[in-house]
Amino acid sequence: MTSIYRILVKTHHITSQKKIIALTAAAKRFSCSVLLKVGDPPGIMIAEGEDALQWLKVVKKLRYKDYCLRKKELVEMALLKLKPGQVLEFNSVKELASFLGAQGDLLEWWRVNMGYKKA
Repeated sequence: MTSIYRILVKTHHITSQKKIIALTAAAKRFSCSVLLKVGDPPGIMIAEGEDALQWLKVVKKLRYKDYCLRKKELVEMALLKLKPGQVLEFNSVKELASFLGAQGDLLEWWRVNMGYKKA
């Protein structure tokens, strides 16, 4: 059985194109599916993949303001319906939540782990 990691990171914001390019390149290199909430605060990153921990090392090296690892877990199956290495960017939390709502149980997981809802 393959080990898949699911990661949720919150930062102050994600606005630097240089950092977004680095996150996208790392997602491709480590075959991770990644969602980014960019622009105004908060910055949110969700990643899934076998090598998502390697992707997370890249995130840490980028030294985001108010970096907070909200969740890192080993899961049985990926819930993001994206190709490995694919990155989607959202400009608002509402857009991200709408997308997650179409991904099955991922919206509830995100709401609980962001602290928006009690478990």
